[in-house]
Amino acid sequence: MKLIINSDDFGLSKSITDGIVDGIKEGVLTSTSIMANMDYAKYAVEQALANGITCVGLHTNFTVGKPIIPNPHLTDEGGGFLYNRKQIDDNQNLTYEDVYNEIKAQIAKIEEYGKGQLRLDHLDTHHILQDNKIICKAIGDIAKELNLPTRHEGYCRGLKSPDVFCFDFTIENVNLEKIREIIEKYKNTDLTIELCTHSGYVDEETCKITSYLGREKELHVLREAKKQGLFDGVEVINFSDL
Repeated sequence: MKLIINSDDFGLSKSITDGIVDGIKEGVLTSTSIMANMDYAKYAVEQALANGITCVGLHTNFTVGKPIIPNPHLTDEGGGFLYNRKQIDDNQNLTYEDVYNEIKAQIAKIEEYGKGQLRLDHLDTHHILQDNKIICKAIGDIAKELNLPTRHEGYCRGLKSPDVFCFDFTIENVNLEKIREIIEKYKNTDLTIELCTHSGYVDEETCKITSYLGREKELHVLREAKKQGLFDGVEVINFSDL
């Protein structure tokens, strides 16, 4: 069994970013994916580089904040992305070109902030964007074009990805028993598992940005799992190792 422990939402807020950096430094997170269009994306890149983190994924985002490239096909009257299912299910104006260009702009923004020192190691999505066929195709095409792994979300054949995507720890089952259950299920296999988390610290600003406030608990449980040796005997990797 190989295990990637990824935290989404790098750059969503300062406190979330700080918690993810600490989690990677402590070895309870092995990977993270950044929201390139958010206000703290530059801060996240700076903190990554300052702490020896040399690669991140892109947390492809079309539902929170504003696009890198202003585009009325993707946004409401205030210029912000249509939120969640409105973007994924109901946006009849969305085109492949809109999506492709915005993803490439998000990638370019990380390259700009990182000044060539921070490498992109995978693509994944915020708010289950792969449910939209147009977005799914654009992500798959860009991943293939750049030879990047993706989260195991069904983009297209021929892409590198973990064999299993585990979403059942984060948010709903944040406890040691769930981590133990996942490891017991896969520990005698040759499969690569991505354990999805939404780790981080929560401050007053974060409470205004996101409704999910269990991030410190996730970080605490992961720390406890490591302390109790639940990851012993598991090959813990990141997306660069695929």
